[in-house]
Amino acid sequence: MKINGSGGIDGSDALMGPKVQANDIRQAAEQFEAIFLRNMLKEMRKTNELFDSKDNPFNSDSVRMMQGFYDDELCNTLAQQHGIGIAAMIVKQLSPKHR
Repeated sequence: MKINGSGGIDGSDALMGPKVQANDIRQAAEQFEAIFLRNMLKEMRKTNELFDSKDNPFNSDSVRMMQGFYDDELCNTLAQQHGIGIAAMIVKQLSPKHR
């Protein structure tokens, strides 16, 4: 892999050729944003567990599993509905019109 003088990586134009559709870029960007949101929410939940007592009825494996399912759907929905704007920035950076 070589880095060219314009700040790009040689061969990266082949990756962004005409075969890459705008819809593909958008979908990949939304998936990335969903992963980012999922990781952020997971860390937030870990912090919340520090304050959770052992006697709490919501402190069980089954509740955590259902919470995980909910978090996955929440993050996917947020990313599809323009969540926090990461997907939009990625699409803007990777779209052929931007280059």
